[in-house]
Amino acid sequence: MSGVEEKAKMGEEKEGVRKKATILEMLKTAYERVPEHEKDENHPTSICMHLLENSPSKMLDVVSITMKSARGAGLAPGIKFPPGKSLMKACYQVYCEEHGKPEPISDAQQKKAAMENWLEMSQLLDKTLKLMFDKARSHLT
Repeated sequence: MSGVEEKAKMGEEKEGVRKKATILEMLKTAYERVPEHEKDENHPTSICMHLLENSPSKMLDVVSITMKSARGAGLAPGIKFPPGKSLMKACYQVYCEEHGKPEPISDAQQKKAAMENWLEMSQLLDKTLKLMFDKARSHLT
């Protein structure tokens, strides 16, 4: 069998396997789920989505790692910054649908560690979203 034939066969075998969505694809799906009034182009949630779509990959890494941490704790990210709050909550739901519901943690130490990690990553994402808005605002003035 030639190399080309092997690659074609491997491609056929992989077609049955569902590819995991990227965090940007999950954010886009989540954006479709936010309340209708938040989809207005001038609404802060829409602006947040636009900024995330055009942000560097490192910014999306923060979202992805936060979603993983939140799933580990079994809680949506604790975002206080209004423009990102409903979008990140919807993203968490999409993330859990994509990766499955988390297993309950029975060990107290592991639960405490998961909650601490959830809090730390939630605060980091909250600050990252604020920074993203501040940076965008500074470019407009």
